[in-house]
Amino acid sequence: MNGLAWTSDERQERELCRITCESAAITVFAAPTGNGMRLKIVSERSGASALLDATVLDALCHLTPAAAAELVRVRTEGDDGTVTDQDRP
Repeated sequence: MNGLAWTSDERQERELCRITCESAAITVFAAPTGNGMRLKIVSERSGASALLDATVLDALCHLTPAAAAELVRVRTEGDDGTVTDQDRP
């Protein structure tokens, strides 16, 4: 970014990488917004996406393994412990 304006190359969303494991796959993009650069992550299974700024990414760096596992458990099992069809791969 030069000064306060995006250059034409910086205005375009760019694919950075694809990350996969046995139960999920996501694509990561660099996404310019009016408030600066964000990481955009997109689930290949559901199409759901999220824009993450540096504050969110910094907070993720401080998750303990147990806290990260709990986030995954709640997403895949739900708050009541049941697995829904939309959560199955």
